[in-house]
Amino acid sequence: MGIAETPATCDVAACIVTHKSPVEDVARAAESFLSSSLNTALLVVDNNSGDIYLQQLKQALPEGVKLVASKRNDGFGAGNNIGIAALPPSRYVLLLNPDIVIHDGTLEILVTYLDDHLDVGVVSPKILYEDGSLQPLNKREPTLLDLFLRRFMPGIFAQLPPVKKRLEYYAMLDVGYDAPCPVEFMTGCFMLFRKDVLDRVGGFDERFFMYLEDADLTKRVNAISQAIYVPSATVTHGWRRGSHHSFKLFLVMLHSIWVYFNKWGWRWW
Repeated sequence: MGIAETPATCDVAACIVTHKSPVEDVARAAESFLSSSLNTALLVVDNNSGDIYLQQLKQALPEGVKLVASKRNDGFGAGNNIGIAALPPSRYVLLLNPDIVIHDGTLEILVTYLDDHLDVGVVSPKILYEDGSLQPLNKREPTLLDLFLRRFMPGIFAQLPPVKKRLEYYAMLDVGYDAPCPVEFMTGCFMLFRKDVLDRVGGFDERFFMYLEDADLTKRVNAISQAIYVPSATVTHGWRRGSHHSFKLFLVMLHSIWVYFNKWGWRWW
């Protein structure tokens, strides 16, 4: 006789990972998640931001949010894996950034989509900048050419027709963002998983400290189910491109590129 699964205690259990993230951003993300009509639970994992920060975060978080203080900062994926292991049983697991604001009705739309499409393992919504314009974060599987063009190509050259066409192709602008579609590389800022699919793929590969851990996870999910973009659901994302402003994060990104292509094979273009 097999071991019976633990029954779900909520519809969606969510994890937010922080490392010195603005406290007001984390509180706003938490409040937007908890405002849905679903049965939810939320856990925040802090990656060693210090005692003062932790005290400020505790005071800012809504009542009932569980806070886990990690004594190490082993990266975004490792922090999420800590959170996933500590979440209560649920039908779905949401991983979201601390700078996300979930719009009214979004969680309900995505849960309904997953309920109606049993072959789908993870979904993401339409993601908007704070001014309401589109963040085109759906991507095709990365190649070295795509990553080079996005990171190093100066703006004036990015408008050259061959470069512009390739960048738009990588960001799936040729497919568009108005209809549901499969995604090869889903952004890690908001991923809503079917719990059993997330369990089967085993969460994040902790060799990625940051960057491309979401591409790796999407690829593994797509091997056993589907990753689907659902544009009728929307969130706002206060995106900050850290690797463009920090040499340390740039080196972290280079390491992630090395890990990713060593794992999946070197694709040049």
